[in-house]
Amino acid sequence: MMPMTLEEIAQAVGCKKDYFWGNKVKITAISTDSRPQPEDGDKEGCLFVALRGENFDGHQYTGAALRNKASYALVDEKGAAEFCQDIPKEQLIVCNDTEQGFLDLAGYYRNKFNFRMVAITGSVGKTTTKEMIAQVLSAQYETLKTQGNFNNRVGLPKTLFHLDDTIQTAVLEMGMNSFGEISDMTRRAKPDLAVITNIGVAHIEYLGSREGILKAKLEIVEGMKEGSPLILNHDDDLLASLESQNMKVIYYGLESDGCDIKGKDVCEEENKTSFTIVCEGKEYPAVIPTIGRHNVLNALAAFAVGREFHMDPQIIIKALTGYKPSGMRQKVVERHGICVVEDCYNAGPDSMRAAIKAFGSMKRPKKGASRKILIMGDMLELGDYSQQAHYESGQCAAREDIDIIYCYGKESLATSQGAIEACSGKNNKTILHFTDKEEMTRSLLSMVRQGDILWFKASRGMKLEEVLSRLYERF
Repeated sequence: MMPMTLEEIAQAVGCKKDYFWGNKVKITAISTDSRPQPEDGDKEGCLFVALRGENFDGHQYTGAALRNKASYALVDEKGAAEFCQDIPKEQLIVCNDTEQGFLDLAGYYRNKFNFRMVAITGSVGKTTTKEMIAQVLSAQYETLKTQGNFNNRVGLPKTLFHLDDTIQTAVLEMGMNSFGEISDMTRRAKPDLAVITNIGVAHIEYLGSREGILKAKLEIVEGMKEGSPLILNHDDDLLASLESQNMKVIYYGLESDGCDIKGKDVCEEENKTSFTIVCEGKEYPAVIPTIGRHNVLNALAAFAVGREFHMDPQIIIKALTGYKPSGMRQKVVERHGICVVEDCYNAGPDSMRAAIKAFGSMKRPKKGASRKILIMGDMLELGDYSQQAHYESGQCAAREDIDIIYCYGKESLATSQGAIEACSGKNNKTILHFTDKEEMTRSLLSMVRQGDILWFKASRGMKLEEVLSRLYERF
């Protein structure tokens, strides 16, 4: 990172200690981990930020951090009084709240650089869209992107502190659980362009309705200049009827008219999807190395961003062919005669439905010999909507070209009920429900045979990767 003086940092976070005024000691590294790391640089130039979480308080480790890796620490008044009495005051930059101070400092640091930033939010597909946009922009520009899903008030500053003079574009993901979070982030990040992928029901427990979720997502424009590009999914009913927000609205979509960038002729194959992009009266054949119409929408958003960055359409399309799914987001694994789709990083009703439909349309490499096995786990944080959402997901799965449906978790009892009722008298599917992971794993391992295709989908808290590891031990 570019060096900042202690005086700059103190001013940025609202520290009122006058002994930092005029202090030109330079900070060249900022860390939220008190433990020494291989990448740590000069101890004299490191600032430790004492953050609080649900199950920890970083202020407890301030002394250790100052002994092991840092010379200065950002703390709040409560933490300083409780845990830092024996630390020289000249080593402590005190603010009202360290999480807010960390974000404010990142916003100050961001203003040192001249580059173009894309911000992304939405209920489903944020990370995949971020990865596709970064893939596109990297074909022409030096691009920084959010790593993993570091998309909150702590993760966003960590990304911003990787800025330097070489960066030409940045792609930042912004998530939220409540009102005000995206507003806080966008006002510090100051994006030049924003993408909203859709308005689903993730976090409806905290925001009350889809309209409430839309309001929270639209906070993203609060850090943007009037007239900046706002790229929206026209297939989403709430986004399609959205007023301009004083922005340059650009629509993309598959299902509806009125799109500036539209996809058509979607053809899903075993590990890729081909389609045609229609833009400004011209058609461009495209291929992405993943499946699902929802991923075509993500690619259309990336195409729209590329065009706003004045990139040639053919360069954009070529870049999209190099996209690789990250983490357990529809990562396809071929292993000793079986095909596994790892899609269990997270799940909500919208992403679950998209995954089910993508699996249903996935072609079987060997007709008759290949069975499709769907492993569905609980979707968390749905509140009063949970039972209905799981029931509807089960019904959706029963209607698709899927042979065996595993439902795992307490909430997924409703999933199995929905699937059983939708199948009644219509087709012959195997539908199983388990609340015990070990019992389900044993059943699945005894069921799977060579030629099968398996798709794993659940919220991250269900830890289906534990089932995956057992499966890979066998195959």
